[in-house]
Amino acid sequence: MNSPSIQAKKHTKKSFVLRRGRVTAAQRRALNSLKNEYTIKLGKGMLNLAGAFLDPDRKLIADVGFGSGESLLSMANKYSEANFVGIEVYSSGIGSALNQIHENNLTNLKIIEADVFQLLETNIADDTFDGIVFLYPDPWPKRKHHKRRLLSERFLNLLYDKTTKNGLVFCKTDWENYYYQIKEGFSADERWASEDLTNLPEYLHSLPKTKYERKALIEGRQPRELFFRKASR
Repeated sequence: MNSPSIQAKKHTKKSFVLRRGRVTAAQRRALNSLKNEYTIKLGKGMLNLAGAFLDPDRKLIADVGFGSGESLLSMANKYSEANFVGIEVYSSGIGSALNQIHENNLTNLKIIEADVFQLLETNIADDTFDGIVFLYPDPWPKRKHHKRRLLSERFLNLLYDKTTKNGLVFCKTDWENYYYQIKEGFSADERWASEDLTNLPEYLHSLPKTKYERKALIEGRQPRELFFRKASR
């Protein structure tokens, strides 16, 4: 996978199943009353992400599939020197995050409701994100479903295009074969350099355990971390 990024046909196969999860009354109120203030709405063209924040010159970090938002809120709370974008498709998680953004009066965090693959292909300009975080992406554990895993070769091409020079990608998964698949994908591409985990940026220090991590530990699966830096062009 060491060839230059190519223009691929538009993404059609989703890496998630949009489940009909329960949305609480509090989450529903947040979705109705706080969306306009704390979300970035999609249009037909490229999004002006920097313009959505009070300080557009800060580094921009994306948290993809943030679930109920524990880690996303933790990062934005303790690292005010950067702007954060949470990307999620599930209404329950978005509602929870909106409530927490409002309660903590965070001005450096916005939400985008979107499929990240389609979002990156259609609405995000190249060289946008200084860091992209994936905490427990859907592992699709059955072998016949591995092709649905998000962190595929084609998606790594997108990540390369959308990250800035020396941009970072951090991933955490509790599925051993997914860990090795991701590691091998990045390692086979000379445009990415493996980074020592001791060099993690401040916003990734001491992240709270997500419900997926707690479940993994109960079921005997150990979380593993991967950290890569975009090599210079």
